[in-house]
Amino acid sequence: MYNPRPYQQDAINSIMDINTLNGLLSYNPENGDFTWKERTSGTKSDNIFNSLFANSKAGSVVTSSRSKTSYIAIKIFGKSYKAHRLAFVLMGESLPLQVDHLDHNGMNNKWSNLRSSDSKDNSKNLPMQKSNKTGVIGVNWHKAAKKWQVRAVNQSGQRVDLGRYDDFNKAVEVRALYEEKFGYYGYRGA
Repeated sequence: MYNPRPYQQDAINSIMDINTLNGLLSYNPENGDFTWKERTSGTKSDNIFNSLFANSKAGSVVTSSRSKTSYIAIKIFGKSYKAHRLAFVLMGESLPLQVDHLDHNGMNNKWSNLRSSDSKDNSKNLPMQKSNKTGVIGVNWHKAAKKWQVRAVNQSGQRVDLGRYDDFNKAVEVRALYEEKFGYYGYRGA
């Protein structure tokens, strides 16, 4: 039987030993799916597990009550793990502080869609807010000034005012230049 040997890779989560994890799950980086491997100890519990789960898709959909986003969680030995974090471990990478889904879809765990991140870096890939009326992140109409206001998040995670402009296109240009200069990520649609 597999015995998880927890170790702390960061202050946020502990993920079990890579050998244990590799013995339990396979990860397909092309489609992002996790599959339960057959357990080979021959014990009655492993035989039951194999008849129910071996070679089937692992995980279930969980919706975060705080952010209202959905993601895949996989329960291993009674503990729930976010699949996107397990992907990093199974790909032999260091476990990041945060994992950013580039397309904002927490269900898409393709390796090409996952990026190591932290909260400051992750703020560069926030989706457009539902309340956005301009269609451009960081550009809004300032009623009192009667101008287009441009804002962004700087390298320290602080909101910065990039100015107010009479022309909407100029405001959009200022925001785009800021995003390019400070390494924002391309896919930022709603």
